[in-house]
Order: sequence, then C-alpha cells, then structure tokens
Amino acid sequence: MKFPSLLLGLHLAEAATLGSRTAHKPKTSQGSWTRQSLIGQGPRQEHSVTSIGSDIYLVGGVAYDSLSVPETLNRVEYYNTEDKSWHVAAPLPVPLNHGNTATVDGKIYLLGSLSGAMDWVAMNSSYVYQPFNDTITPMPNGTARGSSAMGVRDSKIYVAGGMTILQAYEGGHQDSVSMVSSYDTLTDSWDIDYPPLPEPRQHVGGAVISSTFYVIGGRENGIHQYHNTTYALDLDNPVEWKELSPMPTARGSLACAAVGKKIYCFGGEGDRSNPQQIFHETEVYDTTTDSWETLLPMEVPRHGTGATAVGNKVYIPGGGVTSAFYPVGIMDAFVVDGEA
Repeated sequence: MKFPSLLLGLHLAEAATLGSRTAHKPKTSQGSWTRQSLIGQGPRQEHSVTSIGSDIYLVGGVAYDSLSVPETLNRVEYYNTEDKSWHVAAPLPVPLNHGNTATVDGKIYLLGSLSGAMDWVAMNSSYVYQPFNDTITPMPNGTARGSSAMGVRDSKIYVAGGMTILQAYEGGHQDSVSMVSSYDTLTDSWDIDYPPLPEPRQHVGGAVISSTFYVIGGRENGIHQYHNTTYALDLDNPVEWKELSPMPTARGSLACAAVGKKIYCFGGEGDRSNPQQIFHETEVYDTTTDSWETLLPMEVPRHGTGATAVGNKVYIPGGGVTSAFYPVGIMDAFVVDGEA
C-alpha cells in the first residue's frame, strides 16, 4: 500500500484552516454546502454513519496509527446537530470497518462488517446499541459481509450486496456479492429468501422509500470496476429487481441518504480524471419521476464515508480524500432546499 504525502498539508492543517467555522454558501435551487465541526476523535474513513433524532453517530472505521498505517477502530461517537457538540459513546466490542448500520425506533443496529489488520474479512456478528455490547442474532451462515446497501421499512432492515474480503494493501484481493437479506428487529430473526441483485455490488448506496428498496451505483471487485446502475425491489412483492434510470456518474464508495422522496448521492472513488481519483459529484434521484439531477459538487471530494439526514440537511463526516487511504476529520452538510 502506498500512503500519499502530497495531501499531508490538508491532514495536518485542516483544524487550523477549516476549524469549527460554518462556511455559508449562496443559496441556490441546487442546495448549498455548509462546513461543520471537525470530528471530535479525529480523522476516520470506512466508518458507518447513522442518526438518532438530532444526533449523528459514527461507528468504527479506519484511521492512521502513530506509524501512519491504517488501523481499524472500535470508536463510537456522536455529534449533536442542535448544540453542535461531539460526545464519546461506549465503544464497539471489537474493532471493525465497513459496518452495515441502520436505525429503527431510536436504536442503532449493526448487521455484519469487516474486521482484521490488513486482511479485512467479513464478520457476521451483529449488535444493537444499548450500547453495542448487546448482541443479537448474527447474520446466517454464508451471508456475512460488510459494505452493503442498507434500507429500513417499519421494523425490518434490508441488506443488499456487500463484500466478504478486502485485502488492504496494493494488489490485494477484494470481492463482491449479490445476496439480499433482511433482519426483523421485533422478532430478532433473519430472512434470506429474496432475489439477488442483478449484479454483485459493494461500496454501494441504498435507501428504502415507501415500499421500494433502491440500490445505487457501487463497484464489483475493485476500485475501478464501478457502475451507475439504479436497481429497485418492490418490498410488497419482492419477486425481481428492476433497473431504473442510471446515475449520471458511475462510481463506487459513494455516500447516499434519503430526504423525502429523493435520494442524494455524494462523492466516491475511482475517478481517473484527477490525481486523487475521488469524485466530487453530487447527484439526486427523484423516485417519483425516475430521474436524476446534478447538484452542487462537494467542496472537499471524499469516499469511504456515509451520509445521514437530519431535517433538510444531509451530513457527511470524514472519509478519504485520495484513493484507498487518507482519512480526514472534515464534516460537511448539504442543505437540500438552500436554507443554511
């Protein structure tokens, strides 16, 4: 693995240059970007992002250790969007990255992940945050994976695609899967009887709106094997996946979040047109018209993070600013209607 040095200035100086100020951008019909507080416990990427009420949770992930080697984390922290403060939460039982997380009825569920030193392999261990030391029924044998598309409908959490191994060094192997399953938070039980995705996907976006599970973009077995597909499964009649209008910019390792009837997608990895190979695109899918629109690009392009909506703001904490590894502590918010 080659660790970049050209971006060292951003990593070391981001607290001084970005600080906790909020940068207000002109209001436009395309929304606007605001700079939020730096992550309390420092830079990270490949973490999970979800929210409970006004609190945004960061779960696990990867940061550099004292020797600038990627280290998998057991850290959990949250940001209160009302008083704009960071708080340390109880840690995970084990360090993990690429976790599959979702929130149901005020509880965070973690359903599978990757873990390890530089060979990150799938774990089927599953937890509910009370804190995370409360275990729940693990993913069924043969379905363990991380980096999946996630969606929630009522008491059920849907998990599509993902990966079972990522060797985190140059030339290392990674895979992708097409399996789809759901976990019922009321009965603590799994259902794996769903049609698989039309193609395997990992580092992929997902959301449930009304009765439809959408799976967007993502990649197959490598950074540059990314796609722009939009798949949809009717959860009332989950017989087959339909392919809808493609995302304008094919990419993997993107962050997606739903606001109303729309799904907003940010950043990604694998852009060969710039030295860092990171996408800055912001694109939104309207589920009512099956159409995409291109919005204001990210001010700091990133991959390997997540997105979650609180009100009309979509928060995007941390992520990597160059291909593979280079975590930062920046957190931005995209204001959907242009009201900062």
